[in-house]
Amino acid sequence: MKISLLPEDVYSRIAAGEVVERPVSVVKETVENSLDAGASEISVALHEGGKLRIVIEDNGEGMLFDDLPLAVARHATSKIRTVEELESVRSLGFRGEALASIAAVSRLEIRSRKAGEEQGSLLFIEGGRTVRHVPTPCRPGTRISVEDLFYTLPARRKFLKTAAAEARRVSSLVRDLAVAYPSVAFSEQHDGRQVFSSLGDGDRESLLRSLWGDPRQTPRTPSGAAHDGGFGGGELRMCEAAATNLSLECWWMPFPGKNRSAVSTFVNGRTVVDSVIRGAVGALCRSLTGNWMFFFTLAPELLDANIHPAKAEVRFRYPGEVFDVVQQAVLTLSGKPPSIAPVAPALSSGDVPVRQEPPYRAHSSSPSSQPSSRRAPAPSAGELFNRVASSPFADGQSSEASCSEDTVPLSAGGSPKWEQDSVRLLGRMESGYVVFESGDALAVMDPHAAHERIGYERARRISKESVTRQRCAVPLPLPPSFSMSVREHLEALEDVGFSFEERDGLLLLSVYPALQGGIGEDPVRLLRSVLLEWTEERKSPLEEILWRKLATLACGLSVKLGDRLAASECLALWRGLMQCEQPWSCPHGRPTVLLLPRSKLESFFGRE
Repeated sequence: MKISLLPEDVYSRIAAGEVVERPVSVVKETVENSLDAGASEISVALHEGGKLRIVIEDNGEGMLFDDLPLAVARHATSKIRTVEELESVRSLGFRGEALASIAAVSRLEIRSRKAGEEQGSLLFIEGGRTVRHVPTPCRPGTRISVEDLFYTLPARRKFLKTAAAEARRVSSLVRDLAVAYPSVAFSEQHDGRQVFSSLGDGDRESLLRSLWGDPRQTPRTPSGAAHDGGFGGGELRMCEAAATNLSLECWWMPFPGKNRSAVSTFVNGRTVVDSVIRGAVGALCRSLTGNWMFFFTLAPELLDANIHPAKAEVRFRYPGEVFDVVQQAVLTLSGKPPSIAPVAPALSSGDVPVRQEPPYRAHSSSPSSQPSSRRAPAPSAGELFNRVASSPFADGQSSEASCSEDTVPLSAGGSPKWEQDSVRLLGRMESGYVVFESGDALAVMDPHAAHERIGYERARRISKESVTRQRCAVPLPLPPSFSMSVREHLEALEDVGFSFEERDGLLLLSVYPALQGGIGEDPVRLLRSVLLEWTEERKSPLEEILWRKLATLACGLSVKLGDRLAASECLALWRGLMQCEQPWSCPHGRPTVLLLPRSKLESFFGRE
């Protein structure tokens, strides 16, 4: 076959298919243009999930009448001029292909007015051909309307999902962009109904709480009881980490029991799906499920943004640093015992010491609860840990008995590198936290979080080895809608300890699995949560999901922060924590210990 040049309408639509894949591609490209134009308010409206119509409006700087046709011309842009600028892109858009691609596969209308101009302009294009270009009254800013997306590419149009599925993709993008740009007010409408809005007040934390859920605002059932699981997951956490050439702001809200994390990544304000970042996050956050957001910042010249038609991927000059900062953030949030960063300004005579911001920080932004001044009486020795059945420290009682009341040895297998042979109890704060001295370091322990971790790992071990079957006093009827799911997986549920009866066409739960010692859990709720998690993912065996649920329930039996503890009980908590597989966080992801090494103390007091 003879080689020939493709007609313009053919190659323009081929090129458009690389940039515009579905309605969310249109929203991404146009909103990025709005952000580059300095908009402080951006609205997105969808009709039929964007398949029928998409409208994006902003209050940015707008365009002049003569510039409007150039805006939809291929390879025309106001973002860069030279090859050197391409090597250090500072804007979100720079290729000059987005509007041209959208115009080639839709009916596109642009209304724009530059600030200071008395009148705006209108440009209407059908399938890449200009139909109308006239002056028109309009508000300052730009309004883009995209109708009948892919009407010129029927093959692409039939691969679009349902309106609801396409709308979900757009909603996810708009919410992520609102978090990435908290000073911009976003609003989103679906078929005339507002589904999301942000204030644009710059408060990223409040916005994340509204999107991910705030555990401080636990919804209640009509009877007034707290709803199972709360509105969100665990406490919202943030930390900052840095390497030589880049920095990272990381936000995480843990969701215990979930099998998959939701991860959003921005690099210099650009949403990307990068293999290097994905690999680092996947390797380090696999066991830390929940919602994650990563905001990387680095010099533009150390980043190549011109490697993907839709700008969805980037290339780092120093990819190894990506893994380093992600590792820093993950360890700070949930793995390594957090420590206070040093404050080491050089002070001359007469200088007033000023506290500097640490290079990165981890915090939970919910207010700390103030314990009541009226304490419960101190429990007797050995009584404290019976709340999770027998004492988990029974195997070490002989060694403890030979020690003084305020010192306890640590097993070699469970102690981290920074510990010495023993730890000394210094005291218990009025707020409930317990302070220890270990070698040349101070350690502040949250007894509730520590006891949760100890109880969780012990209950997990027991439930994996010997889950008992508990008979219901009266067989419990299952709702008809739920019993359909139970019947579908009846054999698998019976294999792990559930038993059922059937009376007059109604399915009843008669036996359920439980831990030794019994835990006050609603059997039907246990069945529902186990089955729901198993059918959602189908990646973990049903037995594993069951023991994880039972072990999590044991956490509710832990001591509270305000409980009075004897010295022997504090020391037993410490040693039990050091024998855990993951001692530095409770099952919900909260830290158990704050570590203050001697080097940090000397740096803080200027004694380096």
